[in-house]
Amino acid sequence: MRISDLIISNNYIGNTNKIKDRMSALNRQILSGNKIEKPSDSPVGTSRLFRISDQMGQVETYQKNIKNSLSFLDETVFAMESIQSEVMSIVGKLTEIQNPINQGNLDVYADMIDNSIKIMLDTANAKSDGKYVFGGTDYSNKPYGISSDNQSYQTNTDTSGKINVKFSQSVVQSTNMPGLELFGTIVSSKGFFNTADAVGTITNTTSTIYDNLGNEYQLQTNYQKTAANTYQMTYDIVDGGGTTLFAAPPAAKTLAFNSLNGNLVSVDGSTSDLSFEVNLPANRIQFTMDLKSLSENNSATSISTSANQPTDIFNTLKQISNDLRNGIIPTDDQITAVEKFNSRITAKQSEVGNIINQISTLESMLEQQNFNLQELAQNENGVDLARAVVDLQNQDFLLQVSQKIGAMILPKTLLDYL
Repeated sequence: MRISDLIISNNYIGNTNKIKDRMSALNRQILSGNKIEKPSDSPVGTSRLFRISDQMGQVETYQKNIKNSLSFLDETVFAMESIQSEVMSIVGKLTEIQNPINQGNLDVYADMIDNSIKIMLDTANAKSDGKYVFGGTDYSNKPYGISSDNQSYQTNTDTSGKINVKFSQSVVQSTNMPGLELFGTIVSSKGFFNTADAVGTITNTTSTIYDNLGNEYQLQTNYQKTAANTYQMTYDIVDGGGTTLFAAPPAAKTLAFNSLNGNLVSVDGSTSDLSFEVNLPANRIQFTMDLKSLSENNSATSISTSANQPTDIFNTLKQISNDLRNGIIPTDDQITAVEKFNSRITAKQSEVGNIINQISTLESMLEQQNFNLQELAQNENGVDLARAVVDLQNQDFLLQVSQKIGAMILPKTLLDYL
């Protein structure tokens, strides 16, 4: 069979172009570091790379969440340390005042306490990246301020919320210290109801609470069993003269308990928040009613209600300052309230420290996960540079050989004779 000059020429040109295409591909791979340029190069490899890329995107999001959360928590710790520094200074001053030698300078001590209150209030409104660190979930509004008549300090927003952030597919962590837990008054109902109590049974409790000026009131709570594992809670606040503060009775709260373990599972149908706010601005009363410690069991009914401190720390200190200006030495109860607040700050600092440690551990795990994913991507798509360079040199050699052979076997043209 005779092979025509045209077939020889076409085969030569085709093979030469293949070598050139291979060299171009190798050059691109060496420059980009990727061996897969388009999905058709490796459909299976491309699919794997897409999965790895999605996972790396998720890890990057989680790492960003961690970075922002740690920054927020660092600012929280700094604020708490600043507040505690002022509180410890106040505790020292209150100790000094107990010495009769220092009781001729009560106005000076009042000035120093007022200055500490101002610093603490400013710090309670500290921000991190534009967000109030003690503002709860309402972190865009200033949480703490002074009443319109400048007589007391008040909370301007709901500071009870927890900010939950996702750090992995299965880890969601609270990343803030709600101002309510640090500064606010929480009235807790604790104890248990007897499951054998008949429907209609009523349990009453009475506890002492205070307004922002330290005036005493009675919080009266009533629990009536309306069905198995279900109770209606009503409450009232009464002043020293026996007058109720509410123009109309507050709406009853429905409490539902788990029939198996006896735990409280919902308040008015809400399973996420087992508490509610009580706010009487005209009477300077503001607190959170916490019910999560209530339960049911087979023991005799025993319910108690108590506040975490007589008044919130700002108004406690303001009352001490006012008393000092009137020549009144701080009472043991007032000093105890300040000391308890100091202890509370220490406990809350420990909580925040534990959160930071947990998040830092997750950060290290995500860094390792990101490294592993990068290795997988490199193994799937990375170019072995040394091998690619050798391959490129081989292709260049083949091209030179092909060109020399082509010069010998391709048909002559008129140009060869000119």
